[in-house]
Amino acid sequence: MVIISKKQDHRLFQCKVKKVKIILYFIEAMIMVGVIFMLFQLLTYGDGTYGDWSIIFKDEVPRQLKVNNCETKWKQAYNPNITGLARPFVGNGKVLPPFTSGDLPICHLKSLTRSPIPVILVSKGRSGSSSTWQVLSKLTGHCSTVHEYTGGNSVEEIAFFSRIKPGDNGNWILNNLCEQQIKYSDKGGIIGFQWKPFHKGIKKEDKSLDGLDGLKMIAHHTNPQIKIVRSRRNPLDIILSHQKWRLLNLNGFKNRAHGYAHCSSNNTACINAHKKYGTNIHLTPETILDKLRTMIMVEERVDRNLEDLNVPHIKVSYEKLYHSNDAEEWMRIFRFLERGPGSNLSKKKLEEAMEHVGTGIPSHNVSISNYKEIWNTLMGTELEHLLH
Repeated sequence: MVIISKKQDHRLFQCKVKKVKIILYFIEAMIMVGVIFMLFQLLTYGDGTYGDWSIIFKDEVPRQLKVNNCETKWKQAYNPNITGLARPFVGNGKVLPPFTSGDLPICHLKSLTRSPIPVILVSKGRSGSSSTWQVLSKLTGHCSTVHEYTGGNSVEEIAFFSRIKPGDNGNWILNNLCEQQIKYSDKGGIIGFQWKPFHKGIKKEDKSLDGLDGLKMIAHHTNPQIKIVRSRRNPLDIILSHQKWRLLNLNGFKNRAHGYAHCSSNNTACINAHKKYGTNIHLTPETILDKLRTMIMVEERVDRNLEDLNVPHIKVSYEKLYHSNDAEEWMRIFRFLERGPGSNLSKKKLEEAMEHVGTGIPSHNVSISNYKEIWNTLMGTELEHLLH
């Protein structure tokens, strides 16, 4: 029989205490390592490159973006007869408000911090939409190019909405956003598309091109909220930009390498071509008033639909986005999105984020060859303020 003295017993107890402390220190160290690793994963994409800092620091410009070049546009087309998304909607078998009949939601969007948020840019063509989306996506952490989901022209738009069956209940929007959010689930930033409102073929009593079921769905969709950035440009400048683009195409610039729709800062040939064909453009005085009024009617109809249906949206101006001396109009968008630099965004940082440079001619007496005729036509009307 081994007799242990009190002194030995005390030493054995101290030894056990030390072992327990060592184990506790080890566990604490492992927890700290785990926390550090989780923070690293949150602030990076796991490969050492910084990700969407703006998710955490909403008022800071991302210090380094994961992708230098924007990813190509999302080209998936909506087929109302095909379902089976990777993340189908699970509910009680009933349609969601405000609908009382028709299709169930085709899928559900995630609202995790790391999930890209759904955004729709509503803007007419030749209104800086590609550049706007590029900057918004880049400064929220995942640069991508926007796609014209509902069509790039009036013919495509009419064909698109003719495929949407009655009772779709906005699934044509959900389908697109869910698929993008699944593909770019770890990217942060924004996903979405451009919705171009066209005026050809539209009639006051015809609501088929308004996409009202989609807007109603957006108005009632929460967690996450689907947000619309509504951008408008001076319609006279839109007409001039379309004319310039037509002249570029006629003179063989459409199929040049990298395209001439937009110019990078180092593409002097593209910039010079835009300057050349953006000056001395002839406009028809006899039709200019009707054309401008029709364009404005369509724009105001879009705005009215957004207001009447209480769709979450922000209205911004092309002129303030691209011709202001500060970045306040951009920061308004970021604050609305609750992602990206909502404050302290300098004009210099903004310009560094832009992959395209402005090619518009600031003065109409330079861009319009028959400026005096157009001036006489517009003066004295409600449209005279469009001249600059």
